[in-house]
Amino acid sequence: MLSKIPIQIENVEFKNIDKEIMRAAMIAELDAINLYEQMADMTDDENIKEILHDIAREEMIHVAMFETVLLQVDEEFLKAYSEYSLARDTCIKK
Repeated sequence: MLSKIPIQIENVEFKNIDKEIMRAAMIAELDAINLYEQMADMTDDENIKEILHDIAREEMIHVAMFETVLLQVDEEFLKAYSEYSLARDTCIKK
């Protein structure tokens, strides 16, 4: 589980810090999603299971929020994201 930033922030150029923060935040949220879903699968208590799945869904929203910001601060990521999205859209239409 992620308990500290997985990069040496002091080694990151100042212009890239926001990108690295968003990526680290996404990693933490994805880790939390996996944890809550695994715990939900372990319990037989439906109330606990429901709570854990609900929290996992909230973490998914956080991933989407961080991804939205990353798309705003990282032009390369935006370009790759756009190219993949357009290519995928074309493939689906066939």
